[in-house]
Amino acid sequence: MGDYFEAIRTAILYFPLIALLSMVPYAFIQYRKIGYVQINRSLVFYTFVFYSMAAFFLTLLPLPEITPDFCEVRSGRFIPSYFPFRFVKDTFREVQGNISLFSIVKSTTFKVTAFNVLLLMPLGFFLRYLFQVRNAALATLIGFITSLFFEITQLTSIYGLYPCRFRHFEVDDLITNTFGCYIGFVIASYAVFLPNISSKPLLNRSSVTLTQRFLAIFLDSLLVILFTSYIIEGLSDNIWILSALKVGVIFFYFIFVSKKTNGQTIGKKLLGIRIIRMDGLPLTYKDLIARYGIFLILPFLVGEVSKFLIDTRFDDRLYLFLYFLFLAIWFVGTVMVTFIRKDHRGWLDRFAHTTQVLAKKEGGR
Repeated sequence: MGDYFEAIRTAILYFPLIALLSMVPYAFIQYRKIGYVQINRSLVFYTFVFYSMAAFFLTLLPLPEITPDFCEVRSGRFIPSYFPFRFVKDTFREVQGNISLFSIVKSTTFKVTAFNVLLLMPLGFFLRYLFQVRNAALATLIGFITSLFFEITQLTSIYGLYPCRFRHFEVDDLITNTFGCYIGFVIASYAVFLPNISSKPLLNRSSVTLTQRFLAIFLDSLLVILFTSYIIEGLSDNIWILSALKVGVIFFYFIFVSKKTNGQTIGKKLLGIRIIRMDGLPLTYKDLIARYGIFLILPFLVGEVSKFLIDTRFDDRLYLFLYFLFLAIWFVGTVMVTFIRKDHRGWLDRFAHTTQVLAKKEGGR
């Protein structure tokens, strides 16, 4: 049981990282597919992610240490078994003629077999409930392929990572895992008490959501940060030249690109939104400079200057305090205000007299 708990603990440890890394791609796919992020479906999806991690770790962990006598110690212990239903024979041999329900259930072979059935039962359940698979044969095939992946990973010693096998490959595992997946699928088919999480496009949505806005600015900021960090940073050792180049990149991306694409950066394009003037007239460079220049370039400049001052006068904490104070004011004005106002227009839009709309809706007028 200790090995099982170790696998679950490992899944708990790494799940937050996987959830964080997949959050933006998952939300993006949901917006592009149905136009919103469904909370109930998201909770079920991340439950499935955690289960998948735990199931995979249960088939591999604990990983043994590679020692000089690694293969010698395991020689003859992990011979693959290609004979089906061997667990029946092993169970009768273990109970030693004492054939009773209690003795069979208490046997180690039965416990291992039951665990293998239970291992992929949640997969069948999620295939029916989360992924809306209606065909039992298809769900069973997916369960078989998943089990085959686990078994091949063990048979190949994690694809050559270890010099020899340290886990058993058994055809019985394929049979019991696949059967468990089928049972889980059948259970989900009759679980009418579960809430409906089917993905249905939100056809009557007419406004840009806060999640859409933040995902768009997150993607845009990530692109600019990656470009400035890995491309611009190495072009010069002069802090002022680097700052000017970075400001130029920000200006080009948020202002020039938005002007040429009628109010869409890459992030906004991917999320299906655009910036427009409140009076409906075409965007001008003046509008975009008013919207982006002060509230995006200014914080960056303050950050660069503060960094220079802190590096040269580290004992004076006033510069660091002022920098974080400015960022706090900027954050409240550009982010928190959007939560408070009903129209979700922050300082950027209010100052430039702009707003954000759905690109498809605007294009269809």
